Amino acid sequence: MAERFYKLLSEGNKEEWLKTFTAHHQSMADRYGSSPDMYWRAYERVKYTYRYIPGRDEIGDNRCRFWFQRIKPDGSETGMPLPITVIRDQDSGGEWRVDVATI
Repeated sequence: MAERFYKLLSEGNKEEWLKTFTAHHQSMADRYGSSPDMYWRAYERVKYTYRYIPGRDEIGDNRCRFWFQRIKPDGSETGMPLPITVIRDQDSGGEWRVDVATI
């Protein structure tokens, strides 16, 4: 789900990208200042892509954290590795969904 989140964001596929969020975040997606709103506006401003960094995963029964490297449009890396937290969302039938991400 974490890779799908960043892939859809990088493709500009907002409709499908929003489906990667928890039900709570999806319900707030159209609200200015919500997490999805802030993430999308940040993406539109900078157009970064993201590369998964294997070996740093923090895996739990109901929560996982994965790490990605931000890539500039010119292909160079920028900044420190970014975490994304995926949880088993009970409001989405226990499916894995993005709870917290860094753009």
